[in-house]
Amino acid sequence: MRVLNMVVKSVWSSTCEFFVGFLGASAYQIFAAIYGGGWITSYDTNAMVIMVFFRGQLELLRRNCVRLYDTVSDDEVRRRIIACHTTHKELVKFAALYNSCLSPVMFLYMVVCSFMLCASVYQTLMETNPLNRFLIAEFLIFGVSQLFLYCWHGNDVTFMSNQVQSGVFESGWYKRNIYRRELVLLGYQLDKTIRFTAGPFVSLNISSFTSILKGAYSYYTLLK
Repeated sequence: MRVLNMVVKSVWSSTCEFFVGFLGASAYQIFAAIYGGGWITSYDTNAMVIMVFFRGQLELLRRNCVRLYDTVSDDEVRRRIIACHTTHKELVKFAALYNSCLSPVMFLYMVVCSFMLCASVYQTLMETNPLNRFLIAEFLIFGVSQLFLYCWHGNDVTFMSNQVQSGVFESGWYKRNIYRRELVLLGYQLDKTIRFTAGPFVSLNISSFTSILKGAYSYYTLLK
């Protein structure tokens, strides 16, 4: 009887320790998953919102350039030219500052994403369990979508940056022979393109996105 009690106490103690350890490990994993998911989501959201902000500011700047000579006084025309020049100069400055923070992270992400896409496709085709295959395919779609959003918004900013200068030529500059020299200087300033990069070699655009997909497919064929 004494031996049985000792066995029961030992089993109960081991069960309690296992249960407490299991609860602790589960709580830690749940916290890590929520913290990591929230951190990644907040970073991606802020990065893409800033890109959309730059795109919107460039669109507004282009419209302001179109309205430079709209039935206003000569002094107002000069003030508008100075305002457009200053606005674009500030956009270029802060875009470079933002890109200095974004570029290293995106370079590392693109390198990891290339291998991740390759491994995910290979694992999806080699997996025999339908549920595991579905989960891997879902993760693959998430990775591709995240990369596509960065490249899409980066491409949108670059495209709009190249369109700003055309607003000067669409204005009524030919109707009034004033401030032609200032207008030429504004055109030179607007010729500077705002471009976001992933490292020193890759630009965030649709061409880079397709190149990464091609590279991932090449790695997959090598593994296969």
